[in-house]
Amino acid sequence: MIHDGLRVVVLTTRLSGAYGAKLLADLGADVVTWEPAGGDPQRADGLDGDFHAYLHTSQRSITGDPAPWI
Repeated sequence: MIHDGLRVVVLTTRLSGAYGAKLLADLGADVVTWEPAGGDPQRADGLDGDFHAYLHTSQRSITGDPAPWI
């Protein structure tokens, strides 16, 4: 893939960041999405279910300190 070996740590909780991360994951990047302690706010905004799963396919999700992943 185009971005094999590239790690992207997503620190935003905005929809635009989730979509950008999805595009990079689709191109082969290792995408790690940070979620605040209460979980991804997008889930509370009605993006849970199929759309949330679509945006976060092929990504890992972490909580806590994202520094070890950077």
